[in-house]
Amino acid sequence: MKKRSIPVLILIAIAALFVLTACDRDGAATDPAAAIEAAERYGLPLSGMEEMPFVEFTIFSRDPDTPPDEDNPIIQIVETMTNVRINFEHLVGDLDTMIGLMIASGDMPDAIFVGGESERFIESGSFIPLQDLIEEYAPNLRRHYDRWWSGMHHADGNIYIADIFGTHFGEHVVLETWDSAFWLRKSVFAHFGRAPEDIYEYFDFIHQYMTLNPTIEGVPTLGFEVLTDGWRRFCIDNPPMFMQGYANWGPALPGAEPYTAAQRWLHPWTRDYYYILNQEFHRGTIALETLTRNFDQYIATIASGAVLGLFDQKWNFNAAQNSLIAEGRYEATFLPLALTWPGVEPNYMSVPGWTGNNGLGISTSAEDPGRLLQYMDWIVQEPVQRFLAWGIEGEHWYFDADNRMARFQETRDFMSDTRWSHDNLGHRIRHYFPKIQGRMSCGNATMPGDQPEEYFAALRDFDRDLFEQLGILTEAGFMGDPRPRPVYYPFWSMVWPDGSEAQLADQRIDDVNVDFLSRLVIAPEGTFDALWAEYEAAMRATGYEALLEEIERQIAVRVETR
Repeated sequence: MKKRSIPVLILIAIAALFVLTACDRDGAATDPAAAIEAAERYGLPLSGMEEMPFVEFTIFSRDPDTPPDEDNPIIQIVETMTNVRINFEHLVGDLDTMIGLMIASGDMPDAIFVGGESERFIESGSFIPLQDLIEEYAPNLRRHYDRWWSGMHHADGNIYIADIFGTHFGEHVVLETWDSAFWLRKSVFAHFGRAPEDIYEYFDFIHQYMTLNPTIEGVPTLGFEVLTDGWRRFCIDNPPMFMQGYANWGPALPGAEPYTAAQRWLHPWTRDYYYILNQEFHRGTIALETLTRNFDQYIATIASGAVLGLFDQKWNFNAAQNSLIAEGRYEATFLPLALTWPGVEPNYMSVPGWTGNNGLGISTSAEDPGRLLQYMDWIVQEPVQRFLAWGIEGEHWYFDADNRMARFQETRDFMSDTRWSHDNLGHRIRHYFPKIQGRMSCGNATMPGDQPEEYFAALRDFDRDLFEQLGILTEAGFMGDPRPRPVYYPFWSMVWPDGSEAQLADQRIDDVNVDFLSRLVIAPEGTFDALWAEYEAAMRATGYEALLEEIERQIAVRVETR
């Protein structure tokens, strides 16, 4: 890791002094002047919490992660400004088991982020209603959500989730994708000098490269990884949907008529995708072990640098890429491809949309939910968002002559170590709380990587040369244009009434896929079609029609309220 410069060390000392003088760790705010000084120094609004007691809140996230350094200067300044410390607990083990334990015991963190699994907390009475508390304690947050407020209400009329994604403002500029794609190792692109044209050539590229390179730095080369672990099964479930030109709808597809839903499993193109995987398994492009790896093993396997291809969403496997980048192994990282069947237009990229259930729920264990919402209210203000994402003006970035924000080259150099931003900027706080996405009121990007000038200035020489060779300008160069989605997109954000036929059908569908899809990939030669016939019969027996009816009911609600 690169050493911090002297100015950054001085900054850390100043921030540490603020923290020590601002709060008595036994609970009393002792020096509001420190918060006022920090506000003036860093251009931040006062939080209104300067004289409140110091408190700590614990946030649980379904995502694996590691804590930042204790001396992270940005986070220390945030603590000084708010008298609030955020402690993160990240998933270890199985998410379903962890959720069950929290609900059964009633002993929960103050706030919880589990995405679509939030419904389990809501149905069990483990999350508190937020609408009145937001109105009382968080006027900035209320304005932040104004465009989506009506769509945040649960079926019982309450708001339980403070969404942390999808609140996008201003122009949508795509420089890289964090969503679904077929990913291919950069060295494979470099070897062939171009992108594969279709799914068949994609696997041919991988197979040929494996043949030429049976090992990579002493590790056996792995062709195509297929993750099947828990809720991350979307890596094996979702490719057929994208191959046929659908967006990431979830458990069903939009029907032929407006505002209707259709099943997504019993189609020739679904069968054809898994047959291709079966063929690739038999010629050695897919290893048996990939189908049984848990998530941690999957990440470790990609981080070995020996994997050539995978289908995934970038946020899900990017920890492995960061590890490779930290080692300077840029050729072992990946570029995304929007592969489809011949004649089908790619539909992978979305204009950012609202889901309504992808954020924080405050649990019944929280002793001071109003204070936590006050913290969110301060966090969501534009100067704070800029501070968390970009860092300190004059230290990490500056305004150029055109009023465009730009990072100092030293900051860009530090950013080549992916851990540096984790330990020195406020990305962690920003990520797990409500945020501004897209553009700030000044027209600059909310994140440096979304600012075109910064994106290109920060490109590594390896990537710049590879992009030139491939004839693309950005990582998203092969992904096609983003498309707007209807107000009822996506279906995966819908929740099914507890105990309903829709919920039971959805579970049966999952059970059938868990039972069959891996077996289809490894089916002995000559047995695939017979096993596919069994799969089709099992899927028809799930009663998926009840799920489609419930989706159509919720489509009507979304059309009316959003």
